[in-house]
Amino acid sequence: MERLTFKCNDKKIESGKETILCGIINVTPDSFSDGGKYYGVELAVNRAKELIAEGATMLDIGGESTRPGSTYVEIEEEINRVVPVIREIKKITDIPISIDTWKSEVAKAAIDAGADIVNDITGFLGDKNMVKVVSNSKAGAILMFNPVIARPEHEGSKIFPKFGAQGVFDKKEYEEFNSLPIEELMFKYFEKGLNLAKENNISKDRIMLDPGIGFGLTKRENFILINKIDMIKERGYFTFLGVSRKRFITNILSENGFEIDESQTGQRNKDDASAKLTAIASFKGVEVLRVHTIKPHLMAAKIADCVRLANQMEDINFKAYKR
Repeated sequence: MERLTFKCNDKKIESGKETILCGIINVTPDSFSDGGKYYGVELAVNRAKELIAEGATMLDIGGESTRPGSTYVEIEEEINRVVPVIREIKKITDIPISIDTWKSEVAKAAIDAGADIVNDITGFLGDKNMVKVVSNSKAGAILMFNPVIARPEHEGSKIFPKFGAQGVFDKKEYEEFNSLPIEELMFKYFEKGLNLAKENNISKDRIMLDPGIGFGLTKRENFILINKIDMIKERGYFTFLGVSRKRFITNILSENGFEIDESQTGQRNKDDASAKLTAIASFKGVEVLRVHTIKPHLMAAKIADCVRLANQMEDINFKAYKR
């Protein structure tokens, strides 16, 4: 398969290499997984140091929770949460930093502060000015398939907040969307954002695509998109995947009698189960995985990468065990 390149500012990432782990830093009081734990500049920067020390080679900074039932954060407040964190992290590392926002004003402020990538969960469709902000910079972009926007009347979408995108699709498109298999719907959705990127001179090598796992998808649909994740690379784009601690994982654990509460065992089970999907994704060649913790995912990715990149490995002989 063709080797792909992703560019953001002065950085370049090539496919066909080891999986990149992107550590999550939620500068929010209400994230579904770690709300309030890293809320504040000092806490967030310390968390960045921990993630990097454990093996993260990319960071994703977010100032607004997008979990089911979350509330809208005003633009100025979101900027005040993320910009000081980005500025401080840039002082200690040069690894790529993405800003997790669908609001163009927040994205611009973050880019000005040093962010390399805009991680837009609406795929350029939530805020009509977002594509211009990216176009006027050298930043890269992660465009997510957002089923909440594509199927607003779907049962799984109703529990999520709105993410802008008024008038993006017409009645006929919505009717078509409701009848499409989920993987076809994903690419129909991507088509709109990718056309905007092309019209605004954002080259293909500045874009990653994210299948939007956990956003208004059924349990079955989540697994179908993971199973068919190769389709994104086949279209010539880097793949960005976030499955860490998502509810369809905890549902599987719960059904099979594993603890999923907030205890140490419950959290470890969620991270271990998430890491199993990291191994699958790494083996399939997903370039970037967005994760809450590094150690379990790093172990999973390293083993899976060795299988995927077997022909590139050093060929060595092992000595006998010592008694």
